[in-house]
Amino acid sequence: MALIVQKYGGTSVATPEKVIEAARQVRAAREEGHQVVVVVSAMGGATDGLLRLASAVTDLPVPRELDGLLSTGEAASAALLSLALNHQGVASRSFSGAQAGIRTDHRHGKATIVQVDPRRLREDLGRGMVPVVAGFQGESVLTGACTTLGRGGSDTTGVALAAALGADHCEIVTDVAGVYTADPRTVVGARRHTGLSYEEMAELAVSGAKVLAADSVDYARTHGVELKVRANSTATGPKTWVGHGRSAGGPTPGDSRTADGQGCPIAGVAGRSGLVRCVLRRISPDHVLRLLRELAEREIEVELRRYGNLGTEDAGDIALTLPEESAEELRELLADTDRGIHLDEAHWTSNLARLSVVGLGIGRRPYAPLHLLEALRSVDAARADVHVTSNRVSVLTGRSDLAEATQIVHDTFVSGPEMPAIHPVDPDDADTTWSLTAERGHLDVELPALAAAE
Repeated sequence: MALIVQKYGGTSVATPEKVIEAARQVRAAREEGHQVVVVVSAMGGATDGLLRLASAVTDLPVPRELDGLLSTGEAASAALLSLALNHQGVASRSFSGAQAGIRTDHRHGKATIVQVDPRRLREDLGRGMVPVVAGFQGESVLTGACTTLGRGGSDTTGVALAAALGADHCEIVTDVAGVYTADPRTVVGARRHTGLSYEEMAELAVSGAKVLAADSVDYARTHGVELKVRANSTATGPKTWVGHGRSAGGPTPGDSRTADGQGCPIAGVAGRSGLVRCVLRRISPDHVLRLLRELAEREIEVELRRYGNLGTEDAGDIALTLPEESAEELRELLADTDRGIHLDEAHWTSNLARLSVVGLGIGRRPYAPLHLLEALRSVDAARADVHVTSNRVSVLTGRSDLAEATQIVHDTFVSGPEMPAIHPVDPDDADTTWSLTAERGHLDVELPALAAAE
């Protein structure tokens, strides 16, 4: 008998019919002899509706109260699924994040889980019940207030509970049948992976793949939680495992690892839109440090894409990429002369997207940026700020070019023969750099949060 944490996303509980189907799948797992803890997101569209309600009464919502409002979306899903389970003869109780023992720091809207106390969940499991936990939320250890975890927070809730409970694995139930080399709903020829390593999945997540939140993958790797990504339509169909290492087995029909023709496995192609680029000309090193410190203190999400000069002058250029919603805050910061951030020029470009090719070691292949730029040129897509890391090659392009560019880049890189499938191995046999950092049954994460970095 296994202990499984199942996390159902918003599309998987978007209607009463889908809630009933989720309950049926939970019941089936119980009938197979497994213990199950369920984590749920808000019903599809519910969070946006709550945000609209908040904006109807105030332009500047108090963060504490906004978190209290938004947490009700997941609470409603948890109660509904628990009702459906009880109706189907499965004893169940719903829990808020706080009731489930999830403790966070005090940052409203982007809190970090610092501790999980799963005793109440264990008590219900011992009574043969199915706990259903509202994802995306917790309780501040400093103030006792309700906090929310930010984008993908329900994924992180599921992984954190799996780690704290010592679960066999965590299932991420979504509207696609696993992790693909690109979004199968928009890219022709996208292939499903049997398995991926934590590194590959984390790189895909920060690059814009929406199947798993980047923070949840980092938590899973740190605490040794194996992930299974499957579709909400069936519990026994195709899936992707995310875990430590690779197997040496052969390919599974219909599943794939792909190569780019020169021996480099390609995990996938992903894009993220809604970005803005700001290039600051002739800014001194002291002013650069002051600016970066201000951005860090304000916790503005920003990517430093280029910094330096080509001559003997002290002043240089810096290129920053950030989400559109953060652009106004950066403009205000640059306009505040009292902060002493002096620059001669600022150039802004909006309506951008970042397109990335992810693969272990791809950044060490000199042909990779060449093939990427050739593919974009073939469709006359804009291209700027090529960025190369060990496992990723990315470029900025126009938002309107992203769909066509993603297809041609996918065709270019995901065109080789199928490679051996990847399966998780026993964490005890994994690379020691990925060893557990917390005791099974108790999660205690040091601040700051484990965040996937550029």
